[in-house]
Amino acid sequence: MKLFNPLTFICILVLSLIITFSFKKNSADKTTLLNEDATVINTGSTAADGCGWQIKTSGTDSTYSPLDLNAQYQVNNLKIHVSYHKLKTRFYCSQLTNTPGPGIAEISIDSIKSR
Repeated sequence: MKLFNPLTFICILVLSLIITFSFKKNSADKTTLLNEDATVINTGSTAADGCGWQIKTSGTDSTYSPLDLNAQYQVNNLKIHVSYHKLKTRFYCSQLTNTPGPGIAEISIDSIKSR
């Protein structure tokens, strides 16, 4: 007499994995909406050892990696005003000369407009 048949075990395992990986990894702290003037910077394609599009804020002089920068704002040295949430994740690339610590903090953009 078997306690579990193999199909039941596989179904339970798959369901457990789906539940585990369904939680959003890039969860933003929705209580901290930040608003700053900033500049969009193109550090070069990640395929060519760059760090892609970055946002350098004026007030805190920090550089962030946006998850969702709209194509119309992908203009080097474009002055913007951005509302965003910091994420708990970091973006890693081979070009980290001006960034203290490991990786570049990632942000989720709530609103953006040109200045």
